[in-house]
Amino acid sequence: MSTLSMHRQQQQQQMVSKSLTLPKIPQNLVPVVHILTSRSENDVGKKDEPFPFEKIIKFFRDSQTSHLVDRRIRFCQKLYRHHRNGYNSKDLRHLMKIFNILADDCEEQPLYINPFIEILKNCSKPFLLDKSTDAEIYAPVLISFYSDFGYLLRIPNKRIQQCILETLYKSSQLTNKSPIDENDYDGIRPIRMDYLLRLQCHSDLCETLTKAMSFFENDLTLRIYVVKLLQIYSSKSSECVARMLTHDCINRLLSKMNDHDPTGELLFRTIELLWNILEQCDEEQISDQLDSRVTISLLQEAFIGQATQTHNQYHCQLRNDILIVCSLVMGLKSDAPVIETGFAKQLLLFASYPEVRSNNPLVKNYKFTKSEEDFEFKKLLINTTVILSRNPMMNELITNSRVILALLSYIEPLPRKKSPGINTFEWSLSQIEELQLHALTALSILLPNSLNEYFEYHTGTRLLLFYEWTINDDEFKSQGNSFFGKGGRNNKRSQLKHILKLFRSIVSTKDERIFMDLCDQGMIPLITGYLRRLIQEKSMSMDTVDLDIICDGLFILSCVAESDVHRKEIFGSEGIEILIQILLMESSHVCGGLGYYRLLVAAIDCVWCCVVGSVINEDEFIQKQGLFALLDLIESNPKSLQNIILGCLLDLAENLKCIHFLMAWQGHKQQQFVHVLCELWRDEEREIYVSRTARGVISDPTKPLMGALQQSVPIVPLKRSEPSRSVLDLIDNMRSKIYGFFCKIGFGQLPGLHEEDFVTLCIIENFLDFKMGEIWQEIMTELEMEGTKLISTDTEATDTILQATQERVLAVAATQNYILEQYNKQDLQEEKGFYDDVRDKTLV
Repeated sequence: MSTLSMHRQQQQQQMVSKSLTLPKIPQNLVPVVHILTSRSENDVGKKDEPFPFEKIIKFFRDSQTSHLVDRRIRFCQKLYRHHRNGYNSKDLRHLMKIFNILADDCEEQPLYINPFIEILKNCSKPFLLDKSTDAEIYAPVLISFYSDFGYLLRIPNKRIQQCILETLYKSSQLTNKSPIDENDYDGIRPIRMDYLLRLQCHSDLCETLTKAMSFFENDLTLRIYVVKLLQIYSSKSSECVARMLTHDCINRLLSKMNDHDPTGELLFRTIELLWNILEQCDEEQISDQLDSRVTISLLQEAFIGQATQTHNQYHCQLRNDILIVCSLVMGLKSDAPVIETGFAKQLLLFASYPEVRSNNPLVKNYKFTKSEEDFEFKKLLINTTVILSRNPMMNELITNSRVILALLSYIEPLPRKKSPGINTFEWSLSQIEELQLHALTALSILLPNSLNEYFEYHTGTRLLLFYEWTINDDEFKSQGNSFFGKGGRNNKRSQLKHILKLFRSIVSTKDERIFMDLCDQGMIPLITGYLRRLIQEKSMSMDTVDLDIICDGLFILSCVAESDVHRKEIFGSEGIEILIQILLMESSHVCGGLGYYRLLVAAIDCVWCCVVGSVINEDEFIQKQGLFALLDLIESNPKSLQNIILGCLLDLAENLKCIHFLMAWQGHKQQQFVHVLCELWRDEEREIYVSRTARGVISDPTKPLMGALQQSVPIVPLKRSEPSRSVLDLIDNMRSKIYGFFCKIGFGQLPGLHEEDFVTLCIIENFLDFKMGEIWQEIMTELEMEGTKLISTDTEATDTILQATQERVLAVAATQNYILEQYNKQDLQEEKGFYDDVRDKTLV
């Protein structure tokens, strides 16, 4: 081959190789893959050898090695060094076996105590897992380990017991961190502390520690550690509290609570633990432990000790905490022996001080300050008084302590006027304002049970003077910071809201003497005048405080005027204008629509009590179209309100002028009142599933009025005072009220009725007869169930009544069918006439 041909062949091969070569990727475009690992190259290949637990356990259990104390101690030291970062969860069963062996050996050989304490301390560190997903797998093992770990307190050695308690306390702290990094993806990982704490709560530690308090009665340090641990567990789980109470935890805690403690930590921790228990316990479970004079006496001793020795802020806070615990005890057990121990009398003495002076040595030299702790103490005393009043036996003590007079001393205009020349303790203005609201709330609970004190202290005059101050235009810059001061910043709305609530609670007693006292001092014009002004100002926008004020005012007026015509006349035209404005108000203007129905119910109740029964008020209410406002509400409101409105209208219809206005009214769809009543009747029967045909005819002659719910209630013999299911049916639905309206209006010559209305009217007209037959049927059934046989004349009478009722039902059903046939014939005749007219026009 020539040199030229060889050269050409080489060039062709080079060109082919270039075409097959892949393009070279620049180095900066090569993707970098990061390996998820925390180990360095030097650590690869290194692996910790497992600790020989089985070998050591076998060695420790061998009786022939019991004399090799030094060697055993070296094994313990090796165990401590090997697990300096914490124990692995998979080794806990073996570890507990070693703990139990050493626990027995420590009693015989004290040299084991120090190494045993060292390996116990390692348990304070988070336990380790090979995989983070193994936490749930080892949960039963951890729970069992913690239960057995608590049982080690049986060892009669204070150093070991203290080490166990310290270890448990450290392991329950969420701030306790493991030496191992949690981001070590390749190695073992520590368990989260919150998970370990949850497992401790599921173990038997609570029961063990509760029982251990009896062993540590004379050891203050260990007892404090036990209480601290129980405090942590009780705050995390109600199950722990339940298990603690099964072992008489309350009495064990309180028995040594007042022992001498220079640090004061035991009492503080005990009170905190009691607080947790009382908030999370079951009332039935704890009631027996609280119903003890010893328990109440110990709490009394702790409270009096702190209340009379309040030298610094710490003692004042502890005093307040003890009082909170006492109030929780009295709240859970209202009949706790606080009267028998004298504790209630002492609490009421503190509650009435310094407003009511006393020579009792307990408070004679007691000094209140304006500090936050003393201010909180005063509020807690008022709250405790309210809790004590739940026990009817406390009424006499409350009267003798004059605590109501002390609370009434706050019910005066602010700022207070100081008496010249008298040096008395005074709270700051913001504190007095908060105590005033607190006192108003407490009096609304206490005064209804202390009516004699109401008249003795001239309470009505005090309250009305304070009410006049709340509604006048004098400026008052209220702080509005307290719980009861919501919505009352820079105004007097909070005071007005709570004084009306106090009036409401007083008039709810229905005591005529109170009504006379308040009305003689002009309460009705005061309330109506302010409500009229408020509604005019807030007609387009009303908040929750305004709603509370208006509803409470209307309720007070309803109570005082319900049974007295003269008071209804005092309510007069001003009150009627208020009611009509409320009835015409749009729902969106009342708290965004959320409080509309509440306001409406209060207004309807006020119409019922303050208008109905007074001819003057009824005539004015009708003339100002208040009747039309009520009728309009029937169309636009749900059934629950329709029932109330119909009841009010039915009583108002006793006035003969009302009937004309009822018949003249037309709804939004130009519907007459009688048509609306028939519609309501049909809606009522559809709701209770009364048996009717598609066109409203009676389909079951034996049950012309009975609904499905009434049928589902079995007939049983009843006591004389108990109503039967047929009588209850009259209360539950509106059919009896609709029947009452037709009895006043009449059943004939009614305008605005449709075809279905005439069918319904047949049933309404015979409602009373059908209901009487239904009740007679119940009577006969009950007599048969009781085995009572009637004499022949009674049997004949009852058979006649039942037979007449059934015949009446069949006759009504026939009348209904006849009405439908007549309407059907009329429709056919009108249709025929229409086609005849069409035919005549086409022929022309």
